[in-house]
Amino acid sequence: MTERGYLLTRGSVENLTKLGLTLESAVGKRFTFVGDDADKDGKPDEIMFNGVVIRNVKFGFLALADEDGIYWRSEIADD
Repeated sequence: MTERGYLLTRGSVENLTKLGLTLESAVGKRFTFVGDDADKDGKPDEIMFNGVVIRNVKFGFLALADEDGIYWRSEIADD
């Protein structure tokens, strides 16, 4: 949608509702956004990014990724 802005999925909206938030009340709040994806071998590997919910005049409510961008769950080091 924009350089770092992504449309919120139905799942994201449902998750906000479970937290007691509306799209309007989520604006400016920080979240880790997670989506289904797969690695080059087809093994499930969730795609993720940290960011905030914004309201964009042209596209409506978006998840705006931090400048660090997206990453995959497999890239997170196990402690």
